[in-house]
Amino acid sequence: MPVSKAYPSLAGSWKFMMLAAGLYEPLRYACWRLGENVGGVGGIGGLCNLQNPDECSTFSGHAGSYCFKPGVWAGLTGFAIVVLLVWILPLLLGALRMSVSFSKGETQLEEEEGCNGESHPRASTEVRLLVTIWSGLSVLWFAMPLTYMLADTFYQSSFSGVLLAVALAAAFPLSWHLSLLAVPVSQAVGPFMGLGRQATIDLHKALGWRTAGWAAIHACGELIYVFKTSGLQMLFQLSGENGDHLFYLLGLIAALMLLVHTVVAFYRKHPRISKYFKASHRTTASLVLLAATAHWAPFALFLLPSAAAYGAAAATGMASHFGRKASTPRASLALVAAILGAVAGLLVVWKTRETVMMSRDVGLLLPFIFPPLALLAEVAAAMLVCLPVLLTAPAMPAGAEGPLTQLMG
Repeated sequence: MPVSKAYPSLAGSWKFMMLAAGLYEPLRYACWRLGENVGGVGGIGGLCNLQNPDECSTFSGHAGSYCFKPGVWAGLTGFAIVVLLVWILPLLLGALRMSVSFSKGETQLEEEEGCNGESHPRASTEVRLLVTIWSGLSVLWFAMPLTYMLADTFYQSSFSGVLLAVALAAAFPLSWHLSLLAVPVSQAVGPFMGLGRQATIDLHKALGWRTAGWAAIHACGELIYVFKTSGLQMLFQLSGENGDHLFYLLGLIAALMLLVHTVVAFYRKHPRISKYFKASHRTTASLVLLAATAHWAPFALFLLPSAAAYGAAAATGMASHFGRKASTPRASLALVAAILGAVAGLLVVWKTRETVMMSRDVGLLLPFIFPPLALLAEVAAAMLVCLPVLLTAPAMPAGAEGPLTQLMG
């Protein structure tokens, strides 16, 4: 049964995620202006338990440039809980709705397009619409932080300040690109987007090149600023007291990995690369996201849907090796389980993070370990939780493959 207009799809869920991303910074900034403790630029303080060291009442961070504060539940702040719920609910409810809607027939999922990979005109029109909306959101993501940063006298004081404002503002669309880019093309979500394989890949490519562009603006601007103000040697001056320097070094590592990822994608049709493109593309993408999460801790929250989707995709592959073929309702239910499992993985790491960071004499290098560890825990927990759902699916005929493996593999 194809996922078409007659049946629910996850395209609506992804659009709601885009809407949430568009509203995040305006609402966060409004709350900040009203005095709510939601953190400064991008909300990193409010999302990741960091506050002004001058107002520190805990052991952690007295001598550093931050003060770690305890969360209200499982290491999460109230702001982080609200943001996480708003961020994961569209995909969670969309997958649950699909599971219920298709549950009567246990019908096998089929591809909406032919094996030649040609997109239907409706799917191509939908992709163009999504890319147009995305471009408008990118302008908002960039223009709003740039406007209020350039209104600050610090950024107005010199060319370096203006350059830094542009580089920091470019980090906003870059962050949302990385947070949303991997979801539609995953094996656990792509077949349910209602676009067909080729249209989904076209969407991924269009947004991927935009990601590379924003990354270039952000990374080049930051590097020039650091070089002009402190010298690049500052990146390598790491110690427990100067742990914030690791923030810039990890950003450089993430930028270099994204450069490699982009070059591989650009030369994907080269004879020496095409044979290994899928495996290398997935590997470099995983390394980019891990490095980016170490660089900017809120990715541990914003990449949770991607982690859940790829955990479910890994579980689907394992189930197919055991001869299990997931129907549409079972595959969508597995995605629901994967999202809940990813949340559990995050909570375990985040609670451990709180326990460690509230102890005495915590160096500034330690906080960078937990966000990528949380991302790995999300993927692992998602896979483990949804695997029983897939392994209890009916056995498929000898020589057959599961539909999700065929569609997006």
